[in-house]
Amino acid sequence: MQTPRPDNADPPSLPAEIMLVVDSGYSQTTVMPLYNGRPLHSAVRRLEIGGKLLTNYLARLISLRHFDMRNDTYIVNEMKEQACYVSLDFEGDLEKTWKGTRGEKREAFLTGGGIAKDYVLPDFHTRSRGVVRDYDPAAHTKARKLAAQSADANEDILTLRNERFTVPEVLFNPSDIGSTQPGIADIIMQSLNEIPIGLWPGLLANVVVVGGNACIDGFIQRLEKELVKRVPDDCIVRVACPPDPITSTWMGAASFARQPDFASLCVTKQEYEENGAYWVSQKLGS
Repeated sequence: MQTPRPDNADPPSLPAEIMLVVDSGYSQTTVMPLYNGRPLHSAVRRLEIGGKLLTNYLARLISLRHFDMRNDTYIVNEMKEQACYVSLDFEGDLEKTWKGTRGEKREAFLTGGGIAKDYVLPDFHTRSRGVVRDYDPAAHTKARKLAAQSADANEDILTLRNERFTVPEVLFNPSDIGSTQPGIADIIMQSLNEIPIGLWPGLLANVVVVGGNACIDGFIQRLEKELVKRVPDDCIVRVACPPDPITSTWMGAASFARQPDFASLCVTKQEYEENGAYWVSQKLGS
């Protein structure tokens, strides 16, 4: 694992002395404290929520409110990556996207409240990818009139409102979808509680987030905000993200494979057959 650095910086000869890695990827989110480049195994925690679950949740919401897109996972995943964000004020954003009572739509809902976006679905003739546009109430009124006059529609458009931020919110509050798992900030605290409190300042000042979910707008800021609320006041919280969090884990593994003692840490097929998975943990944990 490497600490994020500018592209023009020299590669570090040694890993950071102490850091807390949060890897939030496709299938799960893993929290791993490192000390002198080695994981503190007893403090490793995992959350069974990742990008796949978020994509499936968004597909379910869209299928309920717009079109059935449960079989269009690739398109929905692109939609998530382009349009979703992690809210820094969840209740405030929820209020802005509330439709209002029946028969009386709120002004913020009609105007989009600065949150609503139009997503133009790909037609695979003129567009192979979807496009995010600013929500325009006047354009929607005109489109409804044109649709009533013609059976041919030039574009298929979804209006995304609270879907934009309620989907990534699951990473921080899994109870929103009925899960009993703790959120990311809570599993980080579970991990820290397994470590002497004297190491907390170093870990919290060097939190590094990798994985595809780190690319979601607002993720880093929200995680830092949630941690600040949970840790002692004298702990400084700094959350960083490498330039390309999706490939940074692979780059770290490639760097590890170039180390001179890499061969001594490898487990051969014969060793695995003789000793099983226990032998892997013995070698890598030593």
